[in-house]
Amino acid sequence: MLKDGITSDINSLYERKGGKLDNGKYVVGKIPKKMPTLTDFQKKLQQRNKCKELAEILVPFLRGNSLGIFDCESQINSDAEIINFDMSEVKDEFTKLYASFVILTWVWQKFVLKNKEKKKIIVCDEAWLFLKYQESAEFLVNVARRGRKYNVPLFIR
Repeated sequence: MLKDGITSDINSLYERKGGKLDNGKYVVGKIPKKMPTLTDFQKKLQQRNKCKELAEILVPFLRGNSLGIFDCESQINSDAEIINFDMSEVKDEFTKLYASFVILTWVWQKFVLKNKEKKKIIVCDEAWLFLKYQESAEFLVNVARRGRKYNVPLFIR
């Protein structure tokens, strides 16, 4: 079981009462619970005696640290017409490559495969980050090849 009673049951992702959300909107019926973050997971690991080393390994990936850019709840709406991931504030080359991997994987799983009938285009700016290393270049080629099967062109800049 995860944070606040979240289990593999889809209904455990919601509270049973209606009311006002943090963004000022009102909901009748189920209200989505706050989802656990990497920080929540790391705190649980710290509480276990045999997991303290793993908890320490996760520290750089927590909010406020160099790789903590994904330690949050997602606010992304994959039904939007245009989705833009701005990494202009990410200065470290390794972090930018890591973030690009995560973003491109998300784009494939949640955007391309979600509604196969809707036309989509993926633009990968600063693709040179992927091309510098053999494994990441192969990853980008793989995404481009799979995209052809779904009629999703990948533009590389």
